[in-house]
Amino acid sequence: MSFLRVPGLAGLASVVSGVSLVLAIVSAGCSSDPPASTGSGFCAAAKSSNQTCKEPSDCDATLATGCAQLSKVLTSSLTTAARDCLESGVCGVASCLQRAQRSAKTTDAHAQLASDYCRTCAPDVDDCEAKFYARGSKLPGALLVPYGEAVVSAVDSECTGESGCAAQFNSCATDVIARVLGDNVDADVASCIQSGFSQEDGALTPAGTPTVATCTPDNCKGCCRDDKCEEGTKPSACGVNAGSCEICSSTAECIAGKCKEPCGPNNCKGCCAGDTCLDGTQDNQCGERGAACSSCGVNETCSKHQCIDGSCQANCTNGCCSATGCQPGNRANACGTGGEACVDCGPGRTCESGACTLDRTSLWDVYISFAVVPDKDRKGNSWDAFNGLPDPYVKLYTSEGASIHSAQTSTLNDTTVPFWAETPLKGIKASELLANFSFEIWDSDTTFDDYIGGCTISLTPAIFDGSLQDHTCPATASSSEVTLYFRINPHP
Repeated sequence: MSFLRVPGLAGLASVVSGVSLVLAIVSAGCSSDPPASTGSGFCAAAKSSNQTCKEPSDCDATLATGCAQLSKVLTSSLTTAARDCLESGVCGVASCLQRAQRSAKTTDAHAQLASDYCRTCAPDVDDCEAKFYARGSKLPGALLVPYGEAVVSAVDSECTGESGCAAQFNSCATDVIARVLGDNVDADVASCIQSGFSQEDGALTPAGTPTVATCTPDNCKGCCRDDKCEEGTKPSACGVNAGSCEICSSTAECIAGKCKEPCGPNNCKGCCAGDTCLDGTQDNQCGERGAACSSCGVNETCSKHQCIDGSCQANCTNGCCSATGCQPGNRANACGTGGEACVDCGPGRTCESGACTLDRTSLWDVYISFAVVPDKDRKGNSWDAFNGLPDPYVKLYTSEGASIHSAQTSTLNDTTVPFWAETPLKGIKASELLANFSFEIWDSDTTFDDYIGGCTISLTPAIFDGSLQDHTCPATASSSEVTLYFRINPHP
């Protein structure tokens, strides 16, 4: 969902989805709107954001310039929350108005509208007033939540009161909203507001007509954002074949329409020759852990990703070779046998019979980097209202006998590629992580949270090295396919 300028004022614009913007209406009790006043705080924040945003939407400038007019048609709780959003660093007035709808509160005018609609338009609907603004309800109340008293009262007056008015309510409300907006704000501001606030059903406009996506595989070889085709080659908009544009991480590049991290410690156990990961065991391409490949010198050979003296390797049959010569090979910081290069086993490991082994009593932390989740659930429905993207968080579980641990990340709003960079689990024994480690990704909602997906991961001692790991859980009858990126780091 996004605020895009649309021509004319007759009817609400089609629903437009994007990877970073989503509407999720919340009815949180009723309160009276204060006297119309958007407040200098919101306007100042809006104008500042419009100056600093690198990629503002079409409507950001319009809404920032006309911000003082918004109090005539929108609820004060919406603009207050939008101000807080802008001050928190989120880019874009339109984006923050959308996000602020989580904090939108119904007013006395909304309560009166619900009462009149349920009494005259839908007298046979059980708990009609309680459901009128509820998320997921088939009743049309969500259409009016963002709007202030002038709009809501006009809709109540003109669209309720007659038996059977439910059938025409959406089209009537759409026309009234357009007229009241046109009477109270500039045409461009009204157009931007109309295009952003629309009915929950992503397949239909409030008037009941199908929405039309203009960015499709037929006309877009790149990716789609706000129903606009992007080239799909930039880290800020990466994708192909009219898929949703993905925002790559700060270290990743967009290569062939996919976010890809350059060769380095996160994705290469050997050495890097430019952007190519090699195994790092050749004399002319020796190295490990994503470092640049090096060429061993004269009389040197590459052993266990290290350049060592070739004569040591020939004579040190029972130990390992270091820069200072042959070593016994039984220490954690100089482990090895057969004249191979000595290896520093690293934190949480011991040397047994010339080989590094994981100390099962050592303590480790679970670092959650990011995840990839679908924009729709298994049934093809949006996670949130108005084609909304999910608000993901991760639950982690470990257990070994009577020892049980669990933890949870923070919630990130409106994204299919959430980046947490958090360490929820700390100081867990290696044996417990190896025994049972699982995760679940959930979509946070105001009523009840939706399960997106997850599974058990069979960890191996080899990944207890702080390297970036990924695991994909397949879709099931009750869950979607998800991929989690994480690290098992030594506990400090």
